[in-house]
Amino acid sequence: MQPVIDSRPLDYWRVFLAAWLIGLVHSAVAHEPLNVAPNPGFEAVTTEFLGWYPVGVTSENGRRGIAIDDTVARTGKHSLKITPGSAAPGFEFFSSHNGGEEHRPAATPGTVRGARTFAMRLEPDVVRITASGWVRKPSDANLRISLVWTARKERKPVVEAARQVADVATRSENDWQLYELSADRPAAADRVQLLFETDSATPIRIDDVQLRFHLRPHSVLLVDQLGYEPDSRAKLVVLQSTTPLPQLEAAKLVEVETGRTVRQLPWQPLGLLTEWDRYHWRADFSEFRTPGHYRVECVADSAAIRSPEFTIAEHLWIDRAVRPAYRFYYYQRCGCEVPGFHAACHLDDALLPDGTARDLAGGWHDAGDYNKYNGLTPETVHLLAYAYHCRPELFNRWDEDHNGRADILDEALWGARFLRKAFDEQRGELVNAVYTGYRYWGPPEKETDNRPGTGDERRVRPGAGDTSHCVAAFALVGAALAPTDATKTSATPSAAASNSDAQFGRELVALAERLYGKTGGGIDRLVPLFRATGNKRYRQLAETRARELLAAPPEQQLAAFRELAEYALAFPNDPLVAEIRPLAEKRVAQLTALCDARFGVACEMGDTGRLVYFRPYHDVNDWYVGDSSQRLDAAIDAQYADRLGAHRGRAIAEQQVHWLLGCNPFGISYMEGVGSRFVAAYHHRYNTIPGNPRGAVPGALINGMVRPWPHIDRPWLDLLAEPNADYHSNEPWLLHNNRWLHLAALW
Repeated sequence: MQPVIDSRPLDYWRVFLAAWLIGLVHSAVAHEPLNVAPNPGFEAVTTEFLGWYPVGVTSENGRRGIAIDDTVARTGKHSLKITPGSAAPGFEFFSSHNGGEEHRPAATPGTVRGARTFAMRLEPDVVRITASGWVRKPSDANLRISLVWTARKERKPVVEAARQVADVATRSENDWQLYELSADRPAAADRVQLLFETDSATPIRIDDVQLRFHLRPHSVLLVDQLGYEPDSRAKLVVLQSTTPLPQLEAAKLVEVETGRTVRQLPWQPLGLLTEWDRYHWRADFSEFRTPGHYRVECVADSAAIRSPEFTIAEHLWIDRAVRPAYRFYYYQRCGCEVPGFHAACHLDDALLPDGTARDLAGGWHDAGDYNKYNGLTPETVHLLAYAYHCRPELFNRWDEDHNGRADILDEALWGARFLRKAFDEQRGELVNAVYTGYRYWGPPEKETDNRPGTGDERRVRPGAGDTSHCVAAFALVGAALAPTDATKTSATPSAAASNSDAQFGRELVALAERLYGKTGGGIDRLVPLFRATGNKRYRQLAETRARELLAAPPEQQLAAFRELAEYALAFPNDPLVAEIRPLAEKRVAQLTALCDARFGVACEMGDTGRLVYFRPYHDVNDWYVGDSSQRLDAAIDAQYADRLGAHRGRAIAEQQVHWLLGCNPFGISYMEGVGSRFVAAYHHRYNTIPGNPRGAVPGALINGMVRPWPHIDRPWLDLLAEPNADYHSNEPWLLHNNRWLHLAALW
């Protein structure tokens, strides 16, 4: 009997050693793992990414003590020069949380004694590391290289797990000596650093560094863990392997209930993706339309592997992945009790910059922190109301509080009431963020005493919020609460508004008109105003704007595609629609050129002319978050194109959704509760709530995959079960669920 690797469990770290033993029967890896050392030959100039930090005490706040040297090199033109200094007080660099590097005053005087890489994130498949580097040093100086493995443990971001050292050169060449080290990975380690340290009192140099991550032989089948609609043209399964698999047989599409094979799936080989150290094959089963419950199976190097189970059904995504997306906002509510999560919190928000108090209770916690930002809050209200306006027949199905109004509209109203309180009548703008930073970790109701005037109130940042979404937000919520005779139609849904709600709706519409009079805006504001008021002036202004955009150069037209598409959907019988429709095909052509051949996921075009999967960044301390919004923005444009007749856009939109729901390099669904495998821990302060150690929020969309290191376009997610996961990848954010709802409105 062939061994079966059931790929459903997520806990990579618990099955790590067992999987490695199974992998020993596989063939040896056929390619040399990528050298992942940052700037290995030090040929990048200092204004670009360097990736090395001093070991020891620097004389000032900076990287003094190590520098690129253009006078001595083993190969090329540069090396890394380490210059020890006299013992004195100073600063020392240290690895911090979320992959960053920080510095602090040294406890005692000291000197630079070496150089190290930043703490490099590890993937689950890494089992061994080989490291080497050439060193030029005085003959009487000692030198050692080390691999220092660290982990996150008990909320401490960096805990040393193990250290291996080599202090004898293995080869000499002219004035250079080669130091080499090979070490197995400790099971708990999630990051590693390579160090070069010396007792020399004079400068030494390093060149031609090698750092290779060796992966366990491992193959996995990747699918959308929710499933596919029968008429989808983007049903695919991806086989990903760390080995080449020369004898690969066709896969099988298997009906779960009966175990019957319903379709043979021949593989399309896609070769080695060098930067990922992984091979890929792809199989398409779009022609298969029979509803049911399925999985994919195949044999790779004598081991049977199977995909997660998935469903083929009509309206699958809308029925199962949209309600969780908007319910997420309810769990993020601030200023009220959320049963099962927290008591009423932050009832004493907030103090304005001048020290006066203002009632700013309400709104939503923005992400995994408890801050409230009047940038994304208006966008959230807008897109909740937009989704309801576009799909009332869908959202009226869900009314959990039985108040006669769709839950999604209740949520939009919750946000609109907060924005109304945050609107400064005199200045005609929103107050800025209610913000206390990121240091507090605990239940939200315990951050303050919830009593105004006691001195622990949260503060409002100086400046103003972003009103760009307020016109549309106020107009659409107001129209739903208080439709006028001019805007009612036979299809107008009942919002079940009380007299007070209807009055509030009229106030919102009036505020939207006043705000538009101050700020102006494009079709994205004019169409909601027309829908809310029936005023033909807004219709005429939208037409004027559309004509201006259509008269612009082609690149500007495409840049405004979403705005023009919104006009075409709002006024489908307008003569201008015939001029807008060709832009849909052009936008689809743009997106097609950006979609990779493996997963069909939309990438960016890099400076070298190659597709870039993950957002570039130049320093480990940069702010960079995952790919969720990037993929969803591509899906939204593609779905607009589909609605305008460019039906190739539908497959592009679906492929982005498939990626987010599990057809991605780690086989992880980005949305909590939708799919079968999720990250083991979220970056969310709800992990301090008893009974929720993962910090999970139903329906939450995480930031998504990031580069583990700035210099290589390779996927990474934090898959540790330890709390306070890396925010770059594992933090939920209103931004992503906003885009999910925007896509649902167009689906």
